[in-house]
Parts: sequence; structure tokens; C-alpha cells
Amino acid sequence: MSISLVEEFLLLALEDGGGEFDKVPDIQLNCGVAGAALMDLSLRNRIDSDLRALWAVDTAPTGDAVLDGVLAEIAAEPLRLDAKAWIARLSVRGLAIRDAAVRQLCQGGILRQEDQAYLWVLKGRRYPLVDGQERPEAKRRILALLFNDDIPDPRDAALVALADACSIFDRILMPKELERARPRIHQLRRMDLIGGEIARTAETMSIELKAGERRTVLAGLAGNVMEWYDFGVYGFFAEAIGHQFFPSHDPAVSLLASFGVFAVGFVARPMGGLLFGHVGDQLGRRTAVIASVLMMVVPTFLMGLLPTYEQIGVFAPVLLILLRLVQGLAVGGEYTTSMVLLVEEAQPRRRGRVGSFAPFGAFGGLLLGSAVGATVTSLLSADASAAWGWRVAFLTGLLIGIVVYVVRRRLPPEEAVVANEEARSSPIVEAFRTQWRTILKVVGLNLANGIGFYLCFVYVTTWLKQIDHIPQATALALNSVALALLMVLTPLAGILSDRIGRKPMLLLGTAGIVVFAWPIFWLMSHATIPAILAGQAGFAMLMACFTGASPAFMVEAFPKHVRCSGLSVGYNLALSIFGGTVPMVAVWLIARSGDILAPAFYLALAAAISCAMAAIIGATAETQENPA
Repeated sequence: MSISLVEEFLLLALEDGGGEFDKVPDIQLNCGVAGAALMDLSLRNRIDSDLRALWAVDTAPTGDAVLDGVLAEIAAEPLRLDAKAWIARLSVRGLAIRDAAVRQLCQGGILRQEDQAYLWVLKGRRYPLVDGQERPEAKRRILALLFNDDIPDPRDAALVALADACSIFDRILMPKELERARPRIHQLRRMDLIGGEIARTAETMSIELKAGERRTVLAGLAGNVMEWYDFGVYGFFAEAIGHQFFPSHDPAVSLLASFGVFAVGFVARPMGGLLFGHVGDQLGRRTAVIASVLMMVVPTFLMGLLPTYEQIGVFAPVLLILLRLVQGLAVGGEYTTSMVLLVEEAQPRRRGRVGSFAPFGAFGGLLLGSAVGATVTSLLSADASAAWGWRVAFLTGLLIGIVVYVVRRRLPPEEAVVANEEARSSPIVEAFRTQWRTILKVVGLNLANGIGFYLCFVYVTTWLKQIDHIPQATALALNSVALALLMVLTPLAGILSDRIGRKPMLLLGTAGIVVFAWPIFWLMSHATIPAILAGQAGFAMLMACFTGASPAFMVEAFPKHVRCSGLSVGYNLALSIFGGTVPMVAVWLIARSGDILAPAFYLALAAAISCAMAAIIGATAETQENPA
């Protein structure tokens, strides 16, 4: 059985007891995989190199699928690129190359997969016998080589260079051992030209990727803050706006207001998902998020200048509803498109952490809007706040919007999103044709999210006021504390999902809601501040499991060329139809059953469906779109 240098490098990066390939940073591991492929081809006399370039000299198959793919790519390149350029180029496909090599190790009887971990088939890091002979495993060979003066096998010298370039020795040697072995490592590294390039390329790419990731996180976070800031401000000043734009003495205007709220809640958001999903898949994520923030900030600013009903009559509520419709379109596309942008730009093992900043920004925007509203009302008299103070809050949104626009304009141009003409012509049609099952599953997955969030963090203030007779200000303050806790816990849940997996986190959160929905509502019905706060904190912890892990989970469920379209449709349908109707359904359930805890059963049912969807959705799109 022949083991390639790529495979031995991966085995070197694996723990003695097995596990995931997560002890070496992603960028170093991907550059190491790329460098190992080049080294192996050089040892097999398939490629040659000098200080300036690397080229193919023998295109005969090696018998190894991974190496043959790399060799074909080198042979097809008309330009002579240097080793650093090839390492950077191949490292982009490092994950796919790595997965193919690991599959070969499993087929060869060296490793076996158990859930997300890879375990040694034979204990003690051993290779299977070949013709009755046992080949010493890579780690044993190179550790022995470091502490003797033997002339090394070229393959082992290459492994030393790879291990040093990817900081593997820092992990497997004690500091004093590493200090004693350092001269020998440098001696062996000088025998290999590519090893030094791996380290330099990995360092350069790591710096570039981290800087790009920070820019993307800031852009995605800022956009969601801006978007939900407006919703927070509008909710805070809803009563004052209602008096000025929807006077109750005019039945026609009141009816118009109800239809306008309906249109914004149930029509604009799914339409925005369709619009910006198409833009994101066809023209790029960057274009979509820049357009969405413009569609958000302009109506927000105009709302601050809008004449009232007293000044222009019925045109005032009509214009307000139209502006809210435009904002609804922006909301429908902004959240899911920024979610896709964040997850795609993150390193694979940081996608949960980075993706969680989409809901983190949304929660922060809601709190910021409420804080600005509270500040305005505290500085102004009640009459001044109702007459014109609310306009200050909306006009302040312009400053936030300008900052967001500038940040997003600085996002680097992205590579082509689509790979075929069919997807390029109509990503929406392609998403419905090929991903309709996944779209429906995403709708089901987000029932717990939509119903849970709007029930536990929006409607709950009304419920506390009506059931527990808690003052409105107190209910809002308790809700803000719970929302702040949810905001803090969401990134922590995202980080945890990178370590234990998205699905376990989603199952934990949704199953927890199924079990604890009724007990938590029962606890909050006791009308004491500690009981209410404990109940809302419980909901925050359970919801955080979902909000932290779901962005990366949902993005990874769709292939890249229809990702924005498919995710936008599924997510916005769930949030619009089920999230937007929560207050109405909750009131109806209580009135129909006479049970003040009836909404808890509705939430538990939704969470049970979401739990089932989390169990059956398979995040396979990433591997399908990155074949080795």
C-alpha cells in the first residue's frame, strides 16, 4: 500500500488518539496540504523547479487521484509560476484536497470515521502490514530523525519541512526538546526549497485572510445594526407616530394603517428576499449588501422628514407605508445576504463564530434603537418627544447608514459566484428547481427562531403587562436585559458550534425549548421580577443555541451559486408567516383556551418541528461545490 506525502502530512497533524484535523490552523494546514502535493510530485520526478518557477516534466499518472489532479493543473498552466504562487493557488482548494486524501486513508484501512472524528484503525499510530512488513509511522520516523545524525530519506526531510512550516513541532515537542532539536530541523529544512515557501505563504495568507475576515465581520455587523436600529426606533415611538400619521378619528386612515402594517410584515420581506437573493447570486454578495443598506438608510432618513397627517392629509400615512415597504424589502434581503457573506468569507473552522455576528448585530441594533429612543425621551419633555423628538432618532440613522455604506464599499471584489450559465440566467428558478426540499426544511427549521423570538422577546412585554400586570416600562426593561443576554450568548454559541458541530447546538436549543417552554412561561406567570427575569434568561440561553449555530448551518446547506436565493426564500417565509403572526396567534390561543400559558404549547410545537428539521438537514453543499 502506497501512502502519499499529503496523507502522511495529515496523519502527522492528527492527534495520537485521533480526532479532527483542528490542532493546526486552517490556513497553515491548507498550505501544508498544497506544499505536500508539490513535494510528492517532485520526489516522484513529475515536476521540477528552480528558484524562479515550477513546471511539469512527466504527466504520466501517479496512481494517486489527489496528486494526479494537481499534476494535471500544473501541466495545463501556460505560465511558469513559482512555488509560492502554486501553494497559494492550491491552498484555496486545500479543504477539498484534504477530504479526498482522508477518504483514501479510510479506504486504505489506516483511519476510520466516527461522527466528525477520525480514529486510527490500529492502536499506537500504526500502519497496516504490507507483505508482512510494517512501515514505521511518520511521526516516529521524523522524531527519531531529529535526534540522530543519520542521512535522511528525502521523503522524511520533506515531512520535517512540512511539520516545521505548519508549527506541528510546537505541539508535539516539549519546549526544551524543541530547543534542542531546532538546529537539526534547520539543517533538514535546507534540503527542501518548498518548505520555506509554505511557511512564508501561510503567514502571508493568514494575515490577509484575517484582515479580510475582520472587514467582512465589521461590514455584516454594521449593516444589521443599522437595519434593526430602525425597527427598534419605530417600535419605541410607535404610539407617537400613530397619533401623527394614523389619527383614530378617521376610520379610513386606520384601515389603511392596518393594511400597511400587513403589507410590510407579510409581503415586503419575502419579496425582498427574492430580490436580493437574485442580486446576491447573480451580481455578488458585495453588490447586494451595498444596495440593501442604501434601501434602508434612505427611507429611514425620509421618515424623519415626513409631513404629518395634519399637514398633507391622507398622503402622510400612504407615504409612510411606502417607505416601510421599501425598508421591508431591504430587511428581507439584508439579513440573509449578510449571513451568507459572513460565513463564506470566514475560515471553515470559524464559520460558526463569524456567522453568529449576523444575529448579534440585529440584536444590537434593536437595543441601540431602544437606547436612542430612551435618551430622546429623557432629554425632552413628553410633548416635545411626541411632536418632533422621534424625528431626531430617525435622522440619526443617516449617520449610522453613511458609516455602514463606507465600510461596505471597502469590501474587496469577490470571485465569480456562479459556475454555469443556467444558474447565471435565473438563480431563483434554479433554487426552486434543485433546492426546493432544502428550502422547505429551512422554513421548518426557522419555526423555533421566528415564533420563539417574536413570542419571547417581542410579544412577551404585552403578555407580562396583561397577565402579570407588570408596568410597561418595567416589562420593557426586563426584556432589554434578556435581549442583551441573548446578544452576548449568541457569539459564544457560534464558537461552541465550531468545536462540537452546528447540529448538536441546534438540537440542544430546539429540544430544550420543547421541554422547557411551558415551565418557563409558568415561572414568568408568577408576577415577580426575579421569576420573570429567570424565565427570560432561560429563553435567552436556549434561543442562543439556535441563533449562534444556525447562520453557518443554513448557509452550508445550500450550494454556492443559489445560496442567497434559497436561504432568503426559506428564512423569510418562516419569519414573515410564522414570526409576524405570533402576537395575533398568541392572543387567539389564550382567548380560545382560557389558558394564559397556551402560547407555550405553540412554541413547543414549533420547536419540535425545528428539532426534526435540524436532524434531517445535511450540510453537504460545501463538499459538493468543492470537488477535489
